[in-house]
Amino acid sequence: MLRFTHMLIIFFLNLFPLAGIAQTEKWVGTWEMHYKPWPHIAAIDMELQVAAPIENMLYPAKLTISDEGFKGEYELLLVKKNNEELGIGRNKYPLKEEPFSLGPWMMYLNGTFRYSTGANGDSLVLRRLWIDNFGIFMKGIYDNELYTNHKSSIRNFLYQEPITLSKKNHVPWTDPHVNRIVHTDTIFYGVYDSVEVHAPHMSLAVQDEERYDRDTVTIVHNGKLLAQGLALKEATKLNEVVLDSGENYIAFFAENYGDVPPNTANFLLSTKSNGGNIYSFNFANSANVFSTLMVGRFIYKPLESSEQEDTAIQVNKEESRTAGRRDIPIGTLEVHDEKLTIELWDEQVEDGDVISLYVNDVKVIKNVSVKKRVKKFDIALEPGINRILFFAENLGLIAPNTAALRVRAGEIEKSLYLHTDLQQNNLLEVVRIEEKIP
Repeated sequence: MLRFTHMLIIFFLNLFPLAGIAQTEKWVGTWEMHYKPWPHIAAIDMELQVAAPIENMLYPAKLTISDEGFKGEYELLLVKKNNEELGIGRNKYPLKEEPFSLGPWMMYLNGTFRYSTGANGDSLVLRRLWIDNFGIFMKGIYDNELYTNHKSSIRNFLYQEPITLSKKNHVPWTDPHVNRIVHTDTIFYGVYDSVEVHAPHMSLAVQDEERYDRDTVTIVHNGKLLAQGLALKEATKLNEVVLDSGENYIAFFAENYGDVPPNTANFLLSTKSNGGNIYSFNFANSANVFSTLMVGRFIYKPLESSEQEDTAIQVNKEESRTAGRRDIPIGTLEVHDEKLTIELWDEQVEDGDVISLYVNDVKVIKNVSVKKRVKKFDIALEPGINRILFFAENLGLIAPNTAALRVRAGEIEKSLYLHTDLQQNNLLEVVRIEEKIP
């Protein structure tokens, strides 16, 4: 009897870990859909093959769409947003399209796949983001009239038909291309080039490249949720990201496109271990316009003890200069001019806000009262990186210290918003690139 009980315990101990793994990897395998709404229209088949995850977060995948007169195969990246949703990368790289190309129509599939389970098994339900609140019916259907009927049927399917994929099997997709979807420098699937850092944490800030229009975002780090459905107006300052040893993938999701499409959030990550460099992940960049996700890749490698001492000395100097305040990045700018013009004013209520400006650790503008009337300053730029720090001298009558900001250099112009207090400064990094003399 004791021997039987012992065997039973071992059986259950082995059973539960396997069940846990199956639950964790519920996304992996092959999913399929057969679509034929009308007898006279050719059926459309969709198949999604999902590979094993990287850092419990990134899922390389292959998508196949076909009917009796067309077949297209595409590589793409899926990213775990939460336990119920996978974000869909904007770029679906065509491996094969015959006899015509779907071109920009694949962007209709931007959004998320939502996991569902029921009497008929597991399924993935598409939630489109591209066409949620506005209609864009992209052209190209009459480029070659020989295939007009096929193209019309496929475009309509991608554009507006409900798409639900059913689970076919749990076998991970394997292919020599799986690695390049995450680690590539030739095709952009949504993951930026890797950056090696030597400090265990990074400062994180986010700003709206346009006016605040109710854009909301979600942030995930190595499968862990950092912020969910966060309005950009409330996200000017976020907590630091504590890095894991080795690989760190930080995914930024657009929850919506706000009142003025698309989402224009710009995420700024910085670390003093890399000389104060700022890394920008911007939905407003051309490669990301109407994307629903971007992924930053950081590799954390601690420094040797001697290097750590040197870094600590540099950090202490920085902290003493700003009286222990955090420097929150608000943007980066590349210019060719030797001069930067700064315009500053209060778009809200004049409440006695006073700020000072540091340029490369030197206080160049002291105790400026922020008024409704625009104040203009010219800043001389050194070749290379110029760190322009906005320092709140007080909180005014209404905390925090806020101001509207416009910077110009030649034909380059950018609008920003300041949000400073006695715990944080705002940091603008301007890189002056010298013209080469032939």
